[in-house]
Amino acid sequence: MEWTTHGLSGIALGFLMTGDWKGAVVGGVSSLIPDIDEPKSKLGRPLLFISYPLKSLVGHRTLTHSLPFALIMSLLVMLFTNLTFGLAVFSGIVAHILGDMITGRVQLLYPHHSFIGIPTSRLNYLLIDRIVRVALTGWLLLVGYQEIQAYM
Repeated sequence: MEWTTHGLSGIALGFLMTGDWKGAVVGGVSSLIPDIDEPKSKLGRPLLFISYPLKSLVGHRTLTHSLPFALIMSLLVMLFTNLTFGLAVFSGIVAHILGDMITGRVQLLYPHHSFIGIPTSRLNYLLIDRIVRVALTGWLLLVGYQEIQAYM
């Protein structure tokens, strides 16, 4: 998926899991972390000193697209902040992984070598990405509107 769709899915799942807009923001930002293994990604470009070695050592959609990675990252965040932010980080990373699984394959149980997901053509990839992006945008607008109404 594209970075904007990953971000929206991280915001949505971060909000669902924490019930908090701060958790939604952390989920959205965290949803970009898995693509740090890709030098051309939104996060990989400014962090080339991390993305190039990662891609050459383990490849794309492997280590950083795995459940062990999501757990380790969220536990590290919990150690230094709190449960809510740790849960939001986990939500963002998992949202990214799920998005990539519906438009391709990931090494979900890295270092186990099996890849899990739905391989798709570039056209279907773009179509799925746009449909998910529109649906998430609509859902987030609805939830945001309801939150605002609750305070009035």
